Amino acid sequence: MSNAHAVEIDGLVKLYGGTRALDGVSLTVGEGEIVVLLGLSGSGKSTLLRHINKLDVPTEGHIRVLGEDVASLRGKGLRHLRSRIGVVFQQFELVGSLSVLENVLTGTLARLSGPRLGTWMYPKELRTAALGHLDRVGLAGREHQRSDTLSGGQQQRVAIARALMQSPEILLADEPVASLDPESSQQVMDLIREIGRERGLTVLCSLHQVELAMSWGDRLVGLRAGKVVLDTPASGVDRDSVMQIYSAVAPGVPAELAALDATVPHLRQAVS
Repeated sequence: MSNAHAVEIDGLVKLYGGTRALDGVSLTVGEGEIVVLLGLSGSGKSTLLRHINKLDVPTEGHIRVLGEDVASLRGKGLRHLRSRIGVVFQQFELVGSLSVLENVLTGTLARLSGPRLGTWMYPKELRTAALGHLDRVGLAGREHQRSDTLSGGQQQRVAIARALMQSPEILLADEPVASLDPESSQQVMDLIREIGRERGLTVLCSLHQVELAMSWGDRLVGLRAGKVVLDTPASGVDRDSVMQIYSAVAPGVPAELAALDATVPHLRQAVS
C-alpha cells in the first residue's frame, strides 16, 4: 500500500435545507487502502461517496481526489477524474433489455465518441477486455444473456465488470449488497476485495452490516448524523466498540435493538 493519499477530505459540510447531511467530516484514504464507511441509513455514507466524484457539491470544506482539487474541476477535467473512479451501485443500474456484454461495454462510453447501438459498434479490443472482466467475475459464457434474466448477485457482478472497464484507480461501492441474500452478499464482497487487492485499487465501500464490515475492510470509518464517530483499523476493534455507532438510533433504543436494525432494514420502521 502506498503512503500517498488517494482521497483527502477536510471539514466537509453538506446542508440540505436545514439538515446537515455531513457535519465537518475530515478524512484521508491512502492509495490501495480498502475502507468501509459504516453507519445506518441517513448517517451520511452515500452523501460522502457522492462528493468524491462530484455528483454532489459541498456547502463547506475541501476535497482532493487523486491529486485534483475536486471543487475546481469542470468539463473535460471533471470527466477525466470520473473516468478514473469506478462506481458500483446498490441497485446495479443495468439496462435490463441489453445483453450482459453490452452492459459491461457501457463502462467505456466516457472515452468513446458517438452512439453505440449493439456490441459490434465497440472496438474489438474493448469487446475482448469486457469478456476478460466477465470471466474474472465468474460470468464467462453469459455474455449474450439478457441482464434482467440474471439473479441479483449475478447482476452485481456485471456491474463490477462494467466498473473495471474504466481501468479505475478508485472504486466506490455504495451499499453494494443491500438488496442481496447473505450468501450472494458474501460472494460479491469477497470479489470486490479480491479485485481491489489484485489491481491495487483504492476502495471505499458503504455498508450497514457490522459483522460484514468488520471482516472485510482494512479500516472502518463509522458515521452517525453526518459526523465521523469511529476511525480505526479493522483488525484492532471489537464488536462492542463498533456497536457504539448504533447506540443512538433513537432516544431510549438500546444498542442490541440498534444492532438488529443495522442487519434487518425493515426493523427501522418499527423503531421509528
